[in-house]
Amino acid sequence: MDGQIDTDELWIALGPWGRFQCTQIALVLITIINLAFHLLSTVFIAYRPPFQCNETTVGATFTEDINRTHANISYSFVYNKCTIDVYKANSTLLKTTECVSGYSYPVPKDRTLDTEWDLVCDRAELAELSQTLVILGQACGSAIFTSLADKFGRKKVHIFGHISLFATSFAIAWSPNYTVFAVLRFILGAVHQGSGLTMNIICLEILPLKVRYLAEIMGQTFWTTGIVLLSAFGYLFRDFSWRYLQMALALMACYSLIEYWLLDESVRWLLANGKTKQAEKIIRKAAKMNGKNFNDVIQAATIQTSVNQNGAEKKLSTIAGNKDNVSKDKEQVVAPVPIKRYNVITIFRHKIILINSLILWFTWFVDCLVYYAISLTTSALSGNRFVNFFLIAIVEYPAVFLEYLLLNRIGRRKTCILFHVIAGTALTVSTICMTVSGGVGAIGVTSLVFNLVGKFGITGSYSSIFLYTPELYPTNLRNAGFGITGSISKIGGMLAPFAGPLMDYIRWGPGAISAALCLIAVYLLRFLPETKGYELPTTIEELKTWYKDHAGDKKVKPIEEENESL
Repeated sequence: MDGQIDTDELWIALGPWGRFQCTQIALVLITIINLAFHLLSTVFIAYRPPFQCNETTVGATFTEDINRTHANISYSFVYNKCTIDVYKANSTLLKTTECVSGYSYPVPKDRTLDTEWDLVCDRAELAELSQTLVILGQACGSAIFTSLADKFGRKKVHIFGHISLFATSFAIAWSPNYTVFAVLRFILGAVHQGSGLTMNIICLEILPLKVRYLAEIMGQTFWTTGIVLLSAFGYLFRDFSWRYLQMALALMACYSLIEYWLLDESVRWLLANGKTKQAEKIIRKAAKMNGKNFNDVIQAATIQTSVNQNGAEKKLSTIAGNKDNVSKDKEQVVAPVPIKRYNVITIFRHKIILINSLILWFTWFVDCLVYYAISLTTSALSGNRFVNFFLIAIVEYPAVFLEYLLLNRIGRRKTCILFHVIAGTALTVSTICMTVSGGVGAIGVTSLVFNLVGKFGITGSYSSIFLYTPELYPTNLRNAGFGITGSISKIGGMLAPFAGPLMDYIRWGPGAISAALCLIAVYLLRFLPETKGYELPTTIEELKTWYKDHAGDKKVKPIEEENESL
């Protein structure tokens, strides 16, 4: 292939929804279902049923000599959740002690990891910690694997992460104790993010500008489908040990073992890194699968240039397919584009990029915290826990549909703002109703309804920011920028599991905090540039110029509109 390739025009020439692209995207979407399983599985495998202290004896309760001190005294015991009240025969409270003989549950001992390892009372935080460790692992995975993907390619890192996810999730089912379980959950989080974020970039980079937003729409739809299926798996395995549910979820990723021969590398990444031979091989494969002529595709996507008398290149057309319609007076002198490589440090070297990144980091933190806080506390809501989780899941479908309608109409930024307004307002109303009613009666039902509306809003905002963020970074910084953003967001995810315990002490606390953070995000998002209708920037220089021209509410015509006007 001679000359520079316009990857956007390349995918248009191949047909945006050709057989090749659909096959690649299908592999990505199936993987998303697996990722949803393992990130929220603790709702079922770490479910904490009602419990109380096991029945005990006088000998187990008193450590002193029973025959000498208590031989002729009659005692009665009152069993609470975490303590036992010991009374004398005359109903005088003698002492309160811990559950010296363990705990009793209304389900078999091996039903959940909370019951198997007695993660209750003073050990209750360990259950929440296991979910926090997953998110901590994700933070590490975001920082490590996405940078590797920018350096070594999207495919290699994704495949490694996916196979590791399969192996680690299966190993979790055989954990002999909590310590091993916790370590494996941390590793699971890291490889989960290594697979997930690179997979998202692969999907994003295989679609042309006009339909790029559909990558996130499809991704969020399949993520929601994964959560819905998880509620079904949880219900089907409700009468079995949590280990069987864990194994079933792990086996859903077994196809990762053959994925290397099915998934292709990102052509955009290959071209950005000068790997033209590998890119050509994939383009030939795509042309054959889509029924297109390879030479016609390359001609349509090649940026045509000529050399003037001074040795400088002249760009004859921004789109080779339209070169016959471009007059000579529109020729531009351009220089060869060198391959530029960046890393996370690059973000901190440029003020305007750093400021916009800080806004993105805060927004991701808010979305991650609120989304998982709502999802992980469904078992604490009144009613059937499987139905509650199912409702929390299906409410994401209308959020995705509304996102689909808005992204290309009002833009990424305004869509994010609107969804945050919905989430913040709904959670405010839900918190007030819950505080007033205590979660019961008609006002309690109103609180539940607005809680679902809050989940609707935060789902739309989280999904929109997922698409919006990589569009704000240049090609060779995209995965690194996306990765550090994901890492920082996980701070919110690590705090989310403790929303339930906080609710036990301050009932209105989680809702009030979530609502306030959403409304702060609304204010900050106003300063970001709009990306709808603009090609993904390639270099830092392009990005900085673009930021200045499109920040906030500046009205500038998209590239596609400018081209139409020529």
